[in-house]
Amino acid sequence: MKSLLLSLGLTLGAGGLYAFCYPNFLGGGWFPLLFLALPFFLWRLEVAPTFKSTLLHILIFNLGLNLIGYYWIPHTLREFGQLPYLISVILGVFFSLILQPHWWLYAIWKKYRPEFSWYSQKGTLLSALIMTLSERYFPQQFPSYVGSPWLHLAPYLGLTPVFGVVGFSFMTYWVSIETYTQLALKKFRPYVWIIFVSFVLINSLNPLQEKYSDKNLPVRIVQANIGNFLKIQSEHGDQNSYDSIRLKYEQLSISDNGFVPKLIIWPETAHPNTFFGHDTVVEDTFKIIEEKTKAELLIGGYDQDPTKSPMDFIESVFNSSILISNGKIKSAYHKNILIPFGETLPFGPLNSKIVSIVPAISLFARGEGTPLMETKDKVRFVTPICYEILESNYMRGLLNQWGGNHLIVNHTNDSWYGKTAEPYQHLFLSSWRALEFKLPIIRSTNTGITSVIYPDGSESKRLNIHEEGILDINVPIGEGTGTPYQQYGILLFLVLFTILFLIAWLKERTIWIKKN
Repeated sequence: MKSLLLSLGLTLGAGGLYAFCYPNFLGGGWFPLLFLALPFFLWRLEVAPTFKSTLLHILIFNLGLNLIGYYWIPHTLREFGQLPYLISVILGVFFSLILQPHWWLYAIWKKYRPEFSWYSQKGTLLSALIMTLSERYFPQQFPSYVGSPWLHLAPYLGLTPVFGVVGFSFMTYWVSIETYTQLALKKFRPYVWIIFVSFVLINSLNPLQEKYSDKNLPVRIVQANIGNFLKIQSEHGDQNSYDSIRLKYEQLSISDNGFVPKLIIWPETAHPNTFFGHDTVVEDTFKIIEEKTKAELLIGGYDQDPTKSPMDFIESVFNSSILISNGKIKSAYHKNILIPFGETLPFGPLNSKIVSIVPAISLFARGEGTPLMETKDKVRFVTPICYEILESNYMRGLLNQWGGNHLIVNHTNDSWYGKTAEPYQHLFLSSWRALEFKLPIIRSTNTGITSVIYPDGSESKRLNIHEEGILDINVPIGEGTGTPYQQYGILLFLVLFTILFLIAWLKERTIWIKKN
């Protein structure tokens, strides 16, 4: 029992160390901790004697990750659902069950995997592959990858446009598994470390560039810092609240400081009133802004499903990005990936009853497909909303649907999280898409952090949490050609894996022949 408690205690610490690899309440995160926390945790899972023990270690690891990395969840539950403090804390702890869910798959895999020499060079490669694929394709509430902390090394991540973050996850899993395997076998395998060092060197010797084109788009990003109470009141028809929000956005948008924007961007659900697709009669506010600035507007707002009654707000309104040009709706993107218990519920006919009890929950309709978003100057872009940008594979689909994209605009509302680490974590994880696709990301948020992320991982000046203002930037647009990762996805990574696996197979076969 003492040895089990010690193991669980150390696993709890490993979960906390892993969380410290990312932005946290103490700072921006520390990359080297990744190669302390992960090998130890994988070792404890491997030596766990029973299936129940494996599950217990996963739960404890996720608890450590939760307490350090996701400590903001109780605050969000209180802000979002007006729940009592104790209930919020208890529910926050239960989130440990759904954080990093691919580890539960690992437990099942470990129990039912076929007989094989899993400590062999081929075995560790196969284990790393399975972990990488399960992490990538098993849905996560707050998508993050084991390879994500490598972002601390930007711009020295030159292979990102080729392999994406998935390549860095695989390398992390493989080296972590090899670390405890070599210690357990008391056998040094130099080729693993030669390949790892070579991987690091190739990335370092081919640093990412800040921009890939000499063309710029003058952009004004508006951060109005609207509080949740005022926002909800305006959405429920309070005219004073609506007028206050409208006036603030209008004044910020038309600020005369000498900068001449061609595109003005508002954050997620910034406009309280509902649009009705291309049939919308655009409000005077937008016409005034267009007239005074001569710019197009990209608005985070609500768009009604035209096939349903305007009085029906249950799963008939889309969380949308709406492009306004010449006083008309030019294009509208509807959010595809809805956040469970925030934007959608799985309870069918009970959904409307729950919303009446917890009005902060929105039952949005789920969007499909991607409309073409393009400015008058033929600058093409996609507009993932909030956490959609964290889904690397989904972003590939968005970019490939039309092709020739020059930038990414991410509408976000992180106001539910307050002054916690979540907005920094969200920004950190979003940055990977700029590296993978060699496109700048314009990040427009309600309460911060608003900034532009460049393809080398660097960042423009920013509007911080709870700061009201505008960000005027000449954004260098991408070439629109698409990276190898955008075109081929994980195929190139699988080619890399196959090469490594063949090397391991040849090495082990050569050793076997010599022995026999």
